[in-house]
Amino acid sequence: MKCWIAIAVAALLAGCCCWRKSPYDHTENWIMREDAVRPFAVGADIIYLPGSLYTNVAEVSEMVAYARSEVGRGKFNGLARVFSPLVANHEDLEKALDWYFCRNDNNRPFVFIGEGAGGKLLKAYEESNSEDLKEAGLIASFYTENSYDGFVKEWMVSAIRDAITMRRYREHWGREMPKGALGR
Repeated sequence: MKCWIAIAVAALLAGCCCWRKSPYDHTENWIMREDAVRPFAVGADIIYLPGSLYTNVAEVSEMVAYARSEVGRGKFNGLARVFSPLVANHEDLEKALDWYFCRNDNNRPFVFIGEGAGGKLLKAYEESNSEDLKEAGLIASFYTENSYDGFVKEWMVSAIRDAITMRRYREHWGREMPKGALGR
């Protein structure tokens, strides 16, 4: 009982909106939402926005198919959970990220990946909130101006794996990993 009271007080003091209803409580407002995967089973989370922003319901199945081909099953298997909200604008992105941050561990490592219009939106959000995002656990971000099949490459998956490893090292040892320790 004391634990729940302490969590509620901490959330209120932090200004968290976890107690309010959000449109992102519903899975139909997500292209992908892998919150069923236990956080301890993977090293980080991916926040992914595809090249086109949400404008109507008819586009959703196409967006889901594209997102799954880019960041879906298999690419980040065992490495990261994927969260890809349906957003039309900056306000929607803020609501989706509020939902994500309120329901995931503080300081949990996460990565932004965005293509085309989604990349521009995520990049603008990162630029206006860079210090807060680093504190919240942002370990890497990848953006492209254009949207094209195959944007997520093996080198990107390796870079995310390395960023997770370096962060774990820093948290465990209290210092940066020595240069060349990853063998690259």
